[in-house]
Amino acid sequence: MHKYTLLYIVLCLGGLASLCAKPKSSIPDSLQVLHFEVNGIPFDMQRVEGGVFVMGGTREQHRERISTDLPTHTVALDAYYIASTEVTQALWKAVMPEWEFIEELYLPNFPISYISWNDCQEFVRRLDSITGMPFRLPTEAEWEFAARGGNRSKGFRFAGGNIVNNVSWGLSNAGFRTHEVRKKQPNELGLYDMTGNVSEWCSDWYAPYHFGTVPNPQGPTTGEEKIMRGSSYSNCLENSYISHRYMAAPTEATNYCGMRLALTLPNEPTLQVKEEPELVKKIKIKNVRIKLVYVDTQEPYYISEEPVSGRLWNKAMNLPNDTQWSQAVVDKTDSEWDQFLEKCRRQSHEALLFASEEEVKQAMELGITQEPKLKKAKQRRWEKDTRSIQRHRRTAQKSQKWADLIGVQIKTTDDPVLRLYSLEQHADKPRWLVIKK
Repeated sequence: MHKYTLLYIVLCLGGLASLCAKPKSSIPDSLQVLHFEVNGIPFDMQRVEGGVFVMGGTREQHRERISTDLPTHTVALDAYYIASTEVTQALWKAVMPEWEFIEELYLPNFPISYISWNDCQEFVRRLDSITGMPFRLPTEAEWEFAARGGNRSKGFRFAGGNIVNNVSWGLSNAGFRTHEVRKKQPNELGLYDMTGNVSEWCSDWYAPYHFGTVPNPQGPTTGEEKIMRGSSYSNCLENSYISHRYMAAPTEATNYCGMRLALTLPNEPTLQVKEEPELVKKIKIKNVRIKLVYVDTQEPYYISEEPVSGRLWNKAMNLPNDTQWSQAVVDKTDSEWDQFLEKCRRQSHEALLFASEEEVKQAMELGITQEPKLKKAKQRRWEKDTRSIQRHRRTAQKSQKWADLIGVQIKTTDDPVLRLYSLEQHADKPRWLVIKK
């Protein structure tokens, strides 16, 4: 028998067969937690039942700034197991005996750190050969679902509660060092330190989120940076939320990043989830409800039915009502538009963007968006004398020339009745909001 033998697993072949054959409600309590031991070092794997959840910076996360955890999107996961604690230094040493620890810094029940993503792969490979079990790093989606409490989630903003010091070793209480595992309050699944102590490598390459329903996401096949999740002892409160994401090169090893094991047993039941986009997405910015309609193109997106109106602008920017309440906003600088978009993102918890001209054109051709309501000057009838008509036509022509430079359309007629869009301070075009799928 191998020196590093698996002493016991609370799972026999008969139990595994019954697990595969029975519905989830029939799973024995003894199979909810798997107990392993390697060279005298025990560790547990907690079962996470399959389920569907909204991943990313959801409202209960109380995001205070825009980050990489948007847009929120629906994820469906099959059942899996995840370790109750981060991999400890003792377990790492049991699997990687040649690993050099400085004697006075070796703390058996503290989480391993200073390991790269590549180091994690070697650790898992060796653990697999010792135990005969397909251990791995969790995917980013598996990690977040487990941190939220899986199907038992109570909607906490941190893993295990809403008071960060009760569940986390962070900047406010850690003394800028790691601590022994299992010393803070666990989450709904009995998992420890998913907020704080050390950040944890995930299997995925980094990629921006996209809107839609995704079954068992694995991340892109290639990339430059791997995902890390969970805050560390060096993180402040705003980086301790469950949805917060980190990225680093797979060769990078830091004092604040470790790992947590995951495991999928064979023949687990699979959730049947059909990925179909929502045709309409409704968001709320302050008290203004915005409806975005799905545009099915090669690169699908959601676009607002109307351009940004004065009402939406005033509400998002905390301004009083003005005369352009229902009219399209066209008189703002790029800096003002950037501020507006930032506020809309924070308030809606969506990765909002401004639509390109091509996206607006596509939406108009499909009848999704509406022509902008621009402020019109009052109709005026001029005396039918040549000089008056010529004078006002010259004025209109000059205005049109200026308008062409800034992209605002002016409508004129040959009749001495002139209908002009108001051009006062129009430094920009109307803008539509979009969410990329």
